[in-house]
Amino acid sequence: MRYHLQVFLSQVPLPGLEGEIELDFVSPRNILSYLIKSLRILRPEKIHLITEKEEVFTGKDARLNFITQKKEDITTRLVKGKSLKKSNTINLLLLSSDLFPANPEVLLEILGYHLRAENDVTLVGERVEEKNSVSEDCYVYSGLSIIKISKNDDWPDELSLFNKDGQVEVVGLVEAADRAGKKIGFKWLSGEEAREFKVIDKWSDLPFVAETIRKSKVQELLARGVLILAPEQVWISPEVKIAPGTVIYPFVILEGDTKIGKECQIFPHCHIINSRLGQGVKVFDSTVMENCRLDDGVQVGPFTRLRPETHLLRGSRVGNFVEMKKTRFGRSSKAMHLTYLGDATVGDKVNVGAGTITCNYDGVAKHKTYIGAEAFIGSGTELVAPVKVGRRAYVAAGSTITEDISPEALAIARARQVEKPGWVKKRKKELAKKVGSSTSGK
Repeated sequence: MRYHLQVFLSQVPLPGLEGEIELDFVSPRNILSYLIKSLRILRPEKIHLITEKEEVFTGKDARLNFITQKKEDITTRLVKGKSLKKSNTINLLLLSSDLFPANPEVLLEILGYHLRAENDVTLVGERVEEKNSVSEDCYVYSGLSIIKISKNDDWPDELSLFNKDGQVEVVGLVEAADRAGKKIGFKWLSGEEAREFKVIDKWSDLPFVAETIRKSKVQELLARGVLILAPEQVWISPEVKIAPGTVIYPFVILEGDTKIGKECQIFPHCHIINSRLGQGVKVFDSTVMENCRLDDGVQVGPFTRLRPETHLLRGSRVGNFVEMKKTRFGRSSKAMHLTYLGDATVGDKVNVGAGTITCNYDGVAKHKTYIGAEAFIGSGTELVAPVKVGRRAYVAAGSTITEDISPEALAIARARQVEKPGWVKKRKKELAKKVGSSTSGK
């Protein structure tokens, strides 16, 4: 069936999303992105997004038009003049963002009913179900309507489609159409269809929204060749991009503007936020990273924490209980155990031993540590910033480094070992005398 359709999607403030808590999966941006994606199933000529501020949700798209909510009286004049040059009639679907469809196919069914019935105004609702029958009582959705406008129609010209809160002006639509003698119809949803909609008006409705968005994203990635081993046990934000051939294990959370390349493996219980991963990256169990970049062939984890502005170069490896912050870690370098690197620049092919710490904070300011290519940092080393370790230099285990180290030098900075033969035996005798003395005094 051929038809001309334009959509007006109005952003409505949702409960619990105006505070300081940022919830990625039910953020206003992600909800609108999901709704725009759902509305595309109707093949509209244009989607007009009425929002507080213009944001690009799906890249450049000539079919997406932004209208700020500050603009007064959003009326049918916005579309009637231009659109009716192509056709005698045009249909406008009006949707406010607090009416959330879990299954976009229901929108197709509603539009199909509107077109078949040849209504001028179609409202959508559900009849109240009782135990053994359907009641005469009904509930009409305030967030969804479809209207048909013809060339000679003037009844909707001065009609505001949405009120100041972003809700569809259902009452105004019906009154104006009734005065003009237009045909008004109702699409009553079945119980199953009605369960595909959620009116979001309280905090407890948000899990339904989050789960719907999650399922939609998982199905999209599976269709594109990403292997998700337990589709019901991962959370992947709508904005995340994953290349084909990558494997996602159970209990993984991927949020924000994260991009993951081909043939990566993300193992269980990893949490990745706003990060870039190249090709062939392995992220082992229970690793957390935010605002990081991992180049091709990098391996991290298990139990690694990568804090913002960390960049791991090609082929580097970071292991158990290692934390990094604002660190550039060189190609093929390794830090495999119990290490903290903060505000550091590490060259290529460096080995960082277990228990190494960059002491980057003096209580007032942060300071930089530089480690040259092919250097060897022994276990238990403390690098007191600002400090530089030269190319191919060695740092002996257990050293506290406070001065720069020359290239290819060995630095040893630890106290001389002292041994006192027979000290334990002597000490025990002294303790025994003290105990005996205190007992006899009683």
